[in-house]
Amino acid sequence: MSTTICGARIFDGERSLGVGTVVVEGDVITALEPGEREPVDGDVDARGATLLPGLVDGHVHLRGAGNLGQDLRHGVTTVLDMFSAPPQFTAMLRGRARRRDDEADLRSSGLMAGAVDGWPAVMLPPDPSGWRMPGLSGPEDAERFVADRVREGSDYLKVFVENAADVSRPTLSPETVTAVCEAARSRGLTTVAHAPTRWAFATARAAGVDVLTHLPLDGPLEDDGLGDLTVVPTMTLMAALTDPASPQALFTDPRLIARLSADVVAALRAGDRGGLPTSSAPGAAYEHAAANLRRLVEAGARIVAGTDANDVPGRPAAVLHGASLHLELELLAQGGMAPADVLAATTSRAADVFGLADRGRVAVGQRADLLLVDGDPTADVTATRALRTVWRAGVPHDLAHPVAAVGSDHVGPARATH
Repeated sequence: MSTTICGARIFDGERSLGVGTVVVEGDVITALEPGEREPVDGDVDARGATLLPGLVDGHVHLRGAGNLGQDLRHGVTTVLDMFSAPPQFTAMLRGRARRRDDEADLRSSGLMAGAVDGWPAVMLPPDPSGWRMPGLSGPEDAERFVADRVREGSDYLKVFVENAADVSRPTLSPETVTAVCEAARSRGLTTVAHAPTRWAFATARAAGVDVLTHLPLDGPLEDDGLGDLTVVPTMTLMAALTDPASPQALFTDPRLIARLSADVVAALRAGDRGGLPTSSAPGAAYEHAAANLRRLVEAGARIVAGTDANDVPGRPAAVLHGASLHLELELLAQGGMAPADVLAATTSRAADVFGLADRGRVAVGQRADLLLVDGDPTADVTATRALRTVWRAGVPHDLAHPVAAVGSDHVGPARATH
């Protein structure tokens, strides 16, 4: 199948290229032509709109394929799952992602490294098959844990980093976190840390974690070396953890709820947060996370956009798949990032950090994961919400006319948020 997209402003994942034409053959971009061109019969008339790479959500948790469909309906063509279980569930979702074009593509850490009888194992419901979440009792378990994740096909490795004084269950020691990082590095795996406090952030940095997720809610980051860091701030989650009314931000812009099912919208209006509590830690405040984001931006850290989108059986999440990424982009802009930098954080930079060499850019030879929006998100990043068309591997999906009530098609075990 051949597609010619004419007359759009083009953001290539890093910078604006001006008005041009993009040609897609099958699932690959085959030509990029600068300048105005009149569309002919069969061409996509994109005049007045902006074409950019499909969005990447750099931190989600999956309950089922319905999450991936909701992501695609909001222009998110790739999601990076940061913990799913059991392994056969993740394998099922991987298989679907390879076969389908109406759901977001998927990369996953699979199981997250945590302590025996601690987090995240205690968050999982009982498994009917008798499977039990493996944990690490000390540094000596790191090699085995990482080798098992490689065998299961994990694309990167997630590590739960928390201070035992801050949570009610066993946690990994700093020495164990370091050993996991070393074992992962020896196998070429990027490491990602759950690090929502100053202690966790500092511990993960000292252990050599490659990507830090979340931002401390309990106070300021140390200013040394911030420019060397790669961080997925998950500001939407930071807001949800400190303000139970934060999901109401979705209702300030009708474009954010246009592609959500009626039952989800009704539950959100009623204040249902999907079971996600607010933080009870002393001194926890969104303002700390926001100030830490500004420090990172000013220091030149690599910021990747991610939401920590999650789901609970039968209930909407406080951080919704798909729609919340557009909130995240606005919060990153409020943290001092220029619109083009925000767009790079959810396209080219996300692809670079997580080794997705075939996507994240509008360029010849790249996979045709593309998003067409009305307006100019390089001037106003909220224009990403004015969705017109998304191409997933070259297959178009009309987003300009959302179905009024998309069915709740989530299947699979519940996942917790980290």
